Amino acid sequence: MSGRFAVDLLHPGRVAVTWQEWFVGSQGRRRLGFFVLGAAGVLLLVLVGGILPTYWRLSADLSAIPRLQRDLAAAESDLGLLRTNLQALAAEARRQVRWADLMTAFSQQTPPAIKIQSIESTRSTPPAPPGQAPQEVRPESVLRIEALTALRPGSPPLLEIAQFMAGLMRDPTVSRRFQLRSWEIKPPAGGATEGVQFLGITIVLSERPS
Repeated sequence: MSGRFAVDLLHPGRVAVTWQEWFVGSQGRRRLGFFVLGAAGVLLLVLVGGILPTYWRLSADLSAIPRLQRDLAAAESDLGLLRTNLQALAAEARRQVRWADLMTAFSQQTPPAIKIQSIESTRSTPPAPPGQAPQEVRPESVLRIEALTALRPGSPPLLEIAQFMAGLMRDPTVSRRFQLRSWEIKPPAGGATEGVQFLGITIVLSERPS
């Protein structure tokens, strides 16, 4: 029968302890305790050096989420306000373009003898038809035109007024949006001016139903 042993060349006369005997000898319990403490220290270093920074970074990111949500809500509010302003500007730009087109049509269709005094655009709600609730009636745009023409013998003023209204209704810019609601011819409230009698012309155009 033969056994294996190791010779410690650095310490003559002693038998070297193998790694298996390191933990089972008389000093094995103390050495095992040191090994456990060393392993725990290494594990602690791994935790401190690798896991804790990640945990702190994630905690900082989580704590920043409410602030980011507030910033996002503020940005959405600003975006909504900007969108509302842009829509209002676009609507105003379209209104200005339509108004410029109407002014061009009036300047082209107005006879020289007729002097336009005012053009007023308003929005009003017409009376509700029977059986329909008032809140269901859509407001309509109304164009009121005030003009004057000199009263002369014969019928030229009346013909010019009729031609003026017919020209407006034939103009695509006007006829596409408005229809003739009413018209009226009467002497102005101020009477004659510098010996010339004038006729007041009131033309009311209403927006066509869409």
